[in-house]
Order: sequence, then C-alpha cells, then structure tokens
Amino acid sequence: MENATTVGKALYMEFRRGDSTQQVLFTPEGINLSGRYVPMTTYRRRISETAPRKAWKQMSTMFISEKNLDGSLVQLGKEHALSTVQDRLSYSDNLFRQLLNQGWALHKQPITVEVTPEDLEDVRAAKTPYKILGRVTRCRRTLDFGEALFVPA
Repeated sequence: MENATTVGKALYMEFRRGDSTQQVLFTPEGINLSGRYVPMTTYRRRISETAPRKAWKQMSTMFISEKNLDGSLVQLGKEHALSTVQDRLSYSDNLFRQLLNQGWALHKQPITVEVTPEDLEDVRAAKTPYKILGRVTRCRRTLDFGEALFVPA
C-alpha cells in the first residue's frame, strides 16, 4: 500500500536463456530526501554459474517531468501519461530489442515494489539500490521464484 513516503513503484523482471539470467529493474522518477530530482533509471545485469555476482549496470532516461512550484512532480493525467510513455521509455528500447533478438524469455512474472525518497538517494548517487532489491528478493520468495537466480549448467 502506498503512503506519503512512497514515490512510486519499481518494476523488476527476470529473463532466462539457457543457464543465464538477465535481471532488469526500473526505478521511477521522483524527488529524493535532499529535494533533488532523480530520473527514471534502469539497472540490469546478466548472471550465470560462471559469473554469479556481476555488477549492476545503470542507465537513466533524459526525459524530465514538469515540476510544481513547490518542487514536487506534476501528477499526469492518464491521457498525458499515455501520450508521453514512448518518450519516457525510449532509452530502454535497445535493451528490450536485444533481449528479444537474443531469445531471452520472461521468467515467471514481473514484480513491483514500493520506492521511497530514501531509495532514490542511492539511485541519484549511481549506487545499486539494495533496499529495493531486498524487497524484490522477499517478493521472489513469496511468489515461489525459487532461491536460484539461474539454472546451473
């Protein structure tokens, strides 16, 4: 349930191919604890038995939402949000094109978890958002994804 300290939801997806897994995490845009704008950001990594602890790579959108006079982000109406979604997500087109062309398949289902202004501090500092990933891990367990992130060869 969202509350006053939630800025939005992160989207996590796992893609599998052979004995490898691609993990993808989208974090929402928002305002962090310091009052600074943080763009929508994507983290991804490819792990396998031979490389189980790969670092997360980060990329952010250049699209910036409008702000209210108080510094908060303008809440978009449904029509406006739908008309700008391609601009907001175009930075990730190559990622999904590669996943599709290389035969990766979505494992189970996407997962959404809450994101706080505190979480956005890490995103803005280009750090891996481990608190968000901890929420994802708990959801993976609840949704019976299994403990293994990849299938050993």
